[in-house]
Amino acid sequence: MTEGERFVRSLPAKTDFHDRSKRRSYALTRAVAIRIIDDPGLVENGRHHLDRFMQGDPRQARYYSLWTDLLRQDVEVIARRMLEDSAEGDILRDTQPVFVVLSPRERSGLGANATAPGGAEPSAGPAAP
Repeated sequence: MTEGERFVRSLPAKTDFHDRSKRRSYALTRAVAIRIIDDPGLVENGRHHLDRFMQGDPRQARYYSLWTDLLRQDVEVIARRMLEDSAEGDILRDTQPVFVVLSPRERSGLGANATAPGGAEPSAGPAAP
């Protein structure tokens, strides 16, 4: 188990999701958080992505500011905030820059079968009537 895996597993895990898309986004963000803990240099990729695709776009100004401030922090703070079960954590997951491109094999393991730490299946929230 890598340092990143240990760190991410030590965080409180979000287990209640509005829909399958949010569950997949969280699983993807967990994988990215592990990678940036294991390789802090990947944060620079995120900075470059922000500067290339978000800077100067007035519709992205709020998210650009949120991310540029966050990326000045330690990688553990970045990972913790990306994974927190809060409105801001949700925004960060929805607007995160590209830190690393996961292989198709890595991404396929994150699908609808993405599980929470300890192997528990996250709840997709209440069933629709």
